[in-house]
Amino acid sequence: MKTPSVLRSSSFLLAAVAAVSAATAAEPAPQAAGPKPSMFLVGVGKAGHVDHNPVRTFSGRVLSPETVAVVAQVAGEVKEVCFEEGALLKKGDVLYRIDPVKYEAAAASARAQVAQAEASADYARKTFDRATALFEKKVASADDLDSATSGKAAAEAALDAAKAALVSAEDNLAHCTVVAPVDGKVGLNAATVGNYVSTASGPLCTIVRQDPVRVAFAPGSRDYLSFFGGEKGLRELFDVRVRLADGSVYDGEGEVEFVGNAVNAATDTMPVYARFPNPDGLLVPGATVKVEVKAKEAKRYVSLPLTAVIHDGEGKGYVWMVGEHNIPVRRDVETGPATATYQTILSGLEEGEEVIVRGTQKIMSGVPVEPVAL
Repeated sequence: MKTPSVLRSSSFLLAAVAAVSAATAAEPAPQAAGPKPSMFLVGVGKAGHVDHNPVRTFSGRVLSPETVAVVAQVAGEVKEVCFEEGALLKKGDVLYRIDPVKYEAAAASARAQVAQAEASADYARKTFDRATALFEKKVASADDLDSATSGKAAAEAALDAAKAALVSAEDNLAHCTVVAPVDGKVGLNAATVGNYVSTASGPLCTIVRQDPVRVAFAPGSRDYLSFFGGEKGLRELFDVRVRLADGSVYDGEGEVEFVGNAVNAATDTMPVYARFPNPDGLLVPGATVKVEVKAKEAKRYVSLPLTAVIHDGEGKGYVWMVGEHNIPVRRDVETGPATATYQTILSGLEEGEEVIVRGTQKIMSGVPVEPVAL
């Protein structure tokens, strides 16, 4: 990423810092008539501003949105393998053909059972209708009507059972032809022709969807809220790109697909999943990539030279201001993105305020300084 250009105020400030540094190095030792020993020179300059496209970089992992381990749904001998290992498959492509003979026979038998049950049910319904008519004419007894009613119900139940058996038999027959359940790339074949397979045989092959893919990365919960502005800001204000293992930038641009529903308690990070097109298969599921999340538009920040900003033992940033009687006063600031030449300030300092930018390492609390404007 190219470093954003610093506006004129920041350029003058940085140049002046360099000049004061050189002047300080060449400054002769103070004489008795010079400044008091407790006074030393510090460079003071005004906070400038920059237009900066903030970027965050994370380690990411390529994931497949769909991975299917294909297993046999019926038992039998593999009669045909219909794919080549490593091939790209479409949903519905035939993978295996399992010997269907006994399943064809079972389906034919089930269809015959349905036909027989339908005939029995039809006869039982007619018997019921006759018994009902005779009962109404007081020719048949109530026991005859009850018997016809029971026979009709039993025949209809037998028909339902036969139809259910037919569904099961036809489903088994259909599973003799094993098809790809998703689009993707197939791996090793574990069942060559002649092998006997069953539901206990384990995966026959695995299909991994490779276009599109997901890339998972995990910003810290603080960055997720303050820098990205949560899921809405991450979706709308930032672009997601990746670098491959060889350092090259991947051509496709990612789109935030979804954000996890909980922070990882062990790492205090929020899982984010971005979807990338992958027509050439360069993003391989399982691979590690570098994820770069960059603001779509440059943002204006207050800026200071790197020498002006100090961090205490707790990692909090602060700067020194020249206070009353030239005594330095600490001002806490929230730091933002930094480059090799400047540090951005998110809060705690306004553009144009004067800050000690040179000699900060010599400042002692309560000891006055001699400020020099840069």
